[in-house]
Order: sequence, then C-alpha cells, then structure tokens
Amino acid sequence: MIVIETPRLILQHLTLDDVDELARIYADPVVMKFYPSIYTYEQTQQQVKRIISTYKQGGWSLCATIHKGDRKLIGRCGIISQLVDGQQEVEIGYLLAKEYWGQGLATEAAIACRNYGFEQLGFHRLISLIDPANIASQKVAMKNGMKYEKDAHMWGKIVRVYTVQK
Repeated sequence: MIVIETPRLILQHLTLDDVDELARIYADPVVMKFYPSIYTYEQTQQQVKRIISTYKQGGWSLCATIHKGDRKLIGRCGIISQLVDGQQEVEIGYLLAKEYWGQGLATEAAIACRNYGFEQLGFHRLISLIDPANIASQKVAMKNGMKYEKDAHMWGKIVRVYTVQK
C-alpha cells in the first residue's frame, strides 16, 4: 500500500518480500555507523514483522522507500512512536542505502513524512532522534524545519532531539 509519494520516491508499507533488500542495507557498516551494530538477516526480518503488526494496530510506521527512477527499495523512512524521557513522542525516521546519499532523497522523504504526520495523521509535534556525530542527518532535520531541543538518553547513548511543531 502506497502511503506517500514524492517527485522521486514512493513510501509504501513494508512486506516480508522487502526483507532481503532491507537486510542488505542494514548489513552495511557505513549505513549503520550510528546504530549500535549492523543487523543480521533475522533481526531485519523481526523488525519488518514488528512494523507490519504496527500497521495493523495504528496504520502508520516506517515504510519501504522506493526510488522511482530505478524502482529499487533504497531504505526505510516513516513515522514511529518513541518514548523519550518518559514522554510519548512521534519520530520521523529515515535511513537510506549509501549509494543514494547526497541527492536530497532523505530530505525529500523527511519533509513528506512531516507533511503526512501533520496533515493526514493530525500530529502537532514531530521529532527526530539523531546521534550527535551524525551531521548529515542533523542537516536533514534542519531542512525539515526542525530545531535542536535537547539531548536525551536512548538506546544506551545520548541522542539529539530535533523538533518541529505544526
């Protein structure tokens, strides 16, 4: 199911058919530099299963990100629920295969997710959680209208919380 379409991207519900390609992306240590570790095939499969169950519960989560030019799955972007400092938040998350970096695709996806979150889902505040050393991701957040709000402790490390309000 297509959730969002932009000039260059389609964001659609992940399926188990996406596991192979997503696992290839998650196995790349360059892509996963700011995550605790690369993901195994089994970890990727479990994540996709969790995401699919989230669609059934609330209708929204991370999505397969398809590049229109070559019809390839190039990552996953979307809106996910996060607990930050005891507060329920809604995060715009994005991760792309490294061969698609530097083309403005993450920004295009993030802006589309922001607009979808505000206009279709009715959220009034969205965040992005970003490793302090991940300058490229921080730039995407700022191009998405977000501002640095605070640091938070998540996943055993400090992350920067960027926010945007409707």
